[in-house]
Amino acid sequence: MRNLIESQVIQILDKVQILPHLSRKKFFTALLLGVIESRKVQFSELAISIPLDVKTSSIERRIQAFFKDVEFDYAKVCLLLVCFLPKGKLRLSIDRTEWD
Repeated sequence: MRNLIESQVIQILDKVQILPHLSRKKFFTALLLGVIESRKVQFSELAISIPLDVKTSSIERRIQAFFKDVEFDYAKVCLLLVCFLPKGKLRLSIDRTEWD
């Protein structure tokens, strides 16, 4: 089931063109599914829910390197995330930590 979801998310990433390389699309997909599965955004917690055959500390370093090296077009990221939201009225909640 996870493989099916991963392939569908990668197809969506191909259409939105957020990331140029397939390996980065696959890792970004694993990150997204990890956030959904773990319901956490701390890299150490997220690394646990990414299914790779390496140590959790290695996955955590890979997450750090991913965000250090990749530049996002946040307008495209926003459009991508809106695609996953349910239709209709939504309530937005913003954490006040450094949102300037």
